[in-house]
Amino acid sequence: MTEQIARYRNDIDGLRAIAILPVVFFHYGLEHPFSGGFVGVDIFFVISGFLITKHIHDEIQNGCFSILDFYNRRIRRIFPALFAVLLFCIVCSLTLEIPPEAKNTSQGIIGATLFVSNVIFYNMSGYFDVSSQNNPLLHTWSLSVEEQFYIVVPLFLYLMRKLSVDKLSLILCLALLISFVLCFFQVYHDPSAAFYLVQNRAWELLLGSVVAIGRFRIVTNKRTLELLGAAGALLIVGSTFILNKKSLFPGPGALAPCFGAALVLYSGARYETAVSRALSAGPLRFIGLVSYSFYLWHWPIWVFVSDYYTMSVFSTILLIGLVFGVSILSWHFIEKPFRTKPFRLSSKEVVSIAGAIMAGTLVLAFISAPLNSKIWHYDSAMNNILAYENIPITMRGGTCFLDPNKKGLQPLLTANCLEIKEKQQNYLIFGDSHAADLWYGLSQENPTINFLQASVGGCPPIIGAKSRIIGAKSSRGCAIFLNYMFNDFIPHHHLNGIILSARWEQDDVENALVTARRLRPYADRVIIFGPSPEYDKSLPKLLARGMHVYDMVIVSNHLSKQQKIIDHDFASALMGSGIEYISVYSALCPESKCITTVNNNVPVFFDSNHFTAPGSELLAKRIHLFGDEIEVK
Repeated sequence: MTEQIARYRNDIDGLRAIAILPVVFFHYGLEHPFSGGFVGVDIFFVISGFLITKHIHDEIQNGCFSILDFYNRRIRRIFPALFAVLLFCIVCSLTLEIPPEAKNTSQGIIGATLFVSNVIFYNMSGYFDVSSQNNPLLHTWSLSVEEQFYIVVPLFLYLMRKLSVDKLSLILCLALLISFVLCFFQVYHDPSAAFYLVQNRAWELLLGSVVAIGRFRIVTNKRTLELLGAAGALLIVGSTFILNKKSLFPGPGALAPCFGAALVLYSGARYETAVSRALSAGPLRFIGLVSYSFYLWHWPIWVFVSDYYTMSVFSTILLIGLVFGVSILSWHFIEKPFRTKPFRLSSKEVVSIAGAIMAGTLVLAFISAPLNSKIWHYDSAMNNILAYENIPITMRGGTCFLDPNKKGLQPLLTANCLEIKEKQQNYLIFGDSHAADLWYGLSQENPTINFLQASVGGCPPIIGAKSRIIGAKSSRGCAIFLNYMFNDFIPHHHLNGIILSARWEQDDVENALVTARRLRPYADRVIIFGPSPEYDKSLPKLLARGMHVYDMVIVSNHLSKQQKIIDHDFASALMGSGIEYISVYSALCPESKCITTVNNNVPVFFDSNHFTAPGSELLAKRIHLFGDEIEVK
């Protein structure tokens, strides 16, 4: 991801190693203790900004800068390993993926080839989207951010070449501040934009730029530099262990690792500190040297392998070793040769060849999905299964099921979602998307009951709960929704029953019980529906793959174990509490074998954990909510 400067710094290779290892561990599910392993990408951004800016600025100062030569070096650095990985993904997509996955991979290849994958994955992000998370090119979003940054920076530095270093540093600091403010705003209002888009990530690269050319050379005291280096290392390590998926990130959460990297880079530039000596150790340096190939290869290999095999901790560690071996080969036989002889081509020739390679890759990407369909020859049964990968209208999205980031409660209040019918029993289904997908089945199975529906994505029906979706809009939308339900609607309407349902987490058990007890005076029955079974990939795709290879064990191999544990915790906590509990997990997974299809190969879920309409009906039939067989614990 980064380039070298005239005075080679071994400690930067070590810093690359410190960046890449937590990223790989995090992506491979080894999140303990690397819960914040994703910060490695941010460290890479700071390193890249530092090295590229330093190199360009030094060349401009020496009067030898050429934009064509700059891109010649970038192409030699980036293209060989990248396009080897893209070719690998094309071959694997043709032979291993089912057609919808191949189309998804094709989009990733196109985005990576044109260095716009960050924009593509931003547009694909959404509440129900899992396709981008299983895309073997997802990790190339960071490479696209860097390359978009490099379109602007060389031209900017060249146009500003007559400015003094102080003025140039001031302008860079101002640009950094603007980018950070944008990122800070977006992390609350559009977290996906804050994560993927270059304008919100540029401050991290600019931080490296400021360190590279800024007037910060007044610190010459060795003891002070040692302290700065140690502080930087502490910020990096602390971020890796303390941050997690729920952290406000990037923006506030990225400050510590980015400033940590900046301090290490700055202190090591003036004096070989203890930290820089430690980072210069041979093993760390070597990992740093192969870090670019390691980053490129680790994610696609993981995606293609985990599609077919369940990864234990032991097999995951073995796979990391295998990927590292592939990365060494990639570095030695692909990266290194293209930077030296016998590929001594002029800058114009290199740029021309790069354009031809990009064009050829785009052609292969465009034809790979149609070719995949011909290779797989998937039959009508598979086609029928895959057709269910759509959000059913039965969830009543936009009216009784709301996106917390959009509109307000008005659709919920004007669409008869909460209409009380005097001559019928009235049951309120209250919660998030897992409440929304209950409504259809319960209504079909019990036509004499009036089921009210109040559901907001990512908003569990717990007093004082926060939105599961990071962002100010979603937090505010969830708070408004819960406040209305708990303080305005429920206390003023006596209901025959209140059903609480959500994508429960392990620490929800006690709060859900407290909430249910608080609601008891307002309803004859308060019922908690437990967690649904959940898969780590889309169930329709798993079923289609299993049908194709005549091995349905693939499906059960991807069943998450966490929901069974949460179900047990809920059942134990609610036993004897007076609150009814419906074990959705037990209803769908009798004798530890989960039902995956209904009505002639209709998948129970349309994604990894949300019911199709027939799946919702199946659950309603199996729980006997209004019969003698209701499960009450």
